[in-house]
Amino acid sequence: MLFRQIISKSLRQQSVRSIRFNQFQQIRLNSTVSKIQDASSNLIEKVSNLVNNSIYWSKVVGELSKQVYLKEKLSPPSIAEIREVYYNIYDQFLRLTYRPNEVISFIKNFGKNEFITYGSYAVQIFGLFSLGEIIGRRQIVGYPNFTVHEEH
Repeated sequence: MLFRQIISKSLRQQSVRSIRFNQFQQIRLNSTVSKIQDASSNLIEKVSNLVNNSIYWSKVVGELSKQVYLKEKLSPPSIAEIREVYYNIYDQFLRLTYRPNEVISFIKNFGKNEFITYGSYAVQIFGLFSLGEIIGRRQIVGYPNFTVHEEH
């Protein structure tokens, strides 16, 4: 009989401790959840403000670009101008292939200033190429995968 009383008393104490521990866990969980909710609402608010500002400023830049385009009387190049540019590039390339000694002397006399100039051109061209790739893929890394994946 005494053994049963000791066991039942021990079980009651353990259940009270368990209830207290569960209440502590519940309070801790509630505070963690409220912190996450606050952080996510702050993040959503900041992102929506950023989106609104981006839309506003893109409209301002667009309108300003229209005004500059009209005031400067800009127009896209004609077909003849495009052909002329590419013909000149092709002609210069052919001249260099006929005179390889000029290419070699140019490379030998390549100085620091030319290296900086042409290096910056190369970086700009690579950056624009990369930007075009990102826009084309609609994401920064990799290509989107539109295939349907079946689960087995």
